[in-house]
Amino acid sequence: MDLPAGDPGAEEPASRRRPGGRRIGFLVWLLGLLYVAFVGLRIWGLESTEYLVAAMALTPYLAVFGLAWGLLALLLRRRVVAGVVLLLTVALLALLAPRVLSDGQPGANGERIRIMAVNLFLGRADARTVADLVRTQEVDVLVLPELTEAAVSRLDDAGLRTLLPNRVFDTGLGGEGTGIASSYPLRQVVLMDETTMSQPSVVVDLPVGEDVELTAVHVQPGVRPNTAGTWSDELGKLPSPVSRERARILAGDFNASMDHHAFRELVDRGYADAAEETGQALTPTWSSWPIGPPVTIDHVLADRRCAIASYAVLDVPGTDHNAVLAEVILP
Repeated sequence: MDLPAGDPGAEEPASRRRPGGRRIGFLVWLLGLLYVAFVGLRIWGLESTEYLVAAMALTPYLAVFGLAWGLLALLLRRRVVAGVVLLLTVALLALLAPRVLSDGQPGANGERIRIMAVNLFLGRADARTVADLVRTQEVDVLVLPELTEAAVSRLDDAGLRTLLPNRVFDTGLGGEGTGIASSYPLRQVVLMDETTMSQPSVVVDLPVGEDVELTAVHVQPGVRPNTAGTWSDELGKLPSPVSRERARILAGDFNASMDHHAFRELVDRGYADAAEETGQALTPTWSSWPIGPPVTIDHVLADRRCAIASYAVLDVPGTDHNAVLAEVILP
């Protein structure tokens, strides 16, 4: 016989039954809660461990995941989860949008300087490609994190000394060394305290107009065990621009993206990220598959009084980093 409508043994009408059952529902809720936790950590800038530092770098990928998961939850009729996840995804996309939109430039009319930075991956990057890029891209200043003595020899054999004869090189073992090569005279200065990796600073003596200060950046990675504090401290040690004085530029491997609070704090001191200014800040500069997906951790930061005329990410064989090239117009 038919069961009464209020009988607990009655089957739920098919029209009200949610697809997937309880197990799928539990999974939808679990991943939804994890996504909420991640977005909260990103918005509040919590990155006190190596795991959080690594997770924050994946924000663009997790925004795509959130969009897909929210739509799937909607199809599975888990409307509360879908609504929360999609709302938070909109918030993440709003944070990411400025990276693909070109910004207005200040009215800088000083000298133009073309700066390229490439992490040499323990000195293993293809030296001829680096020299060819310097030549074809008309690079004025070259920043070389992870510079070794052997790499210097290979670069000079490829013609770098002829192209950029002025240099401040602090070579080292492994990834500790960093160098700056330039077509203009260089004068080494001290702009910051010592850090794990060499990060030299120079004054670039330009033939016309005011000189410019440049720091070659190679910040300690924050994704290794017990390195998050050092990573954050070293980003904080990088020099700030000083108004009414010569412009400052930071270029190299920051081991940080715009999704890291410590990096955003650095930019907010008065710098402009060349990639973000030209709408290319989601273009990856580092990849180490299958360990991790491509992320944007190499940058050229220019004093906000400068304008960015152009920016490009260039492939270099033999290293897990791309070269980043920016043409900066000084104030």
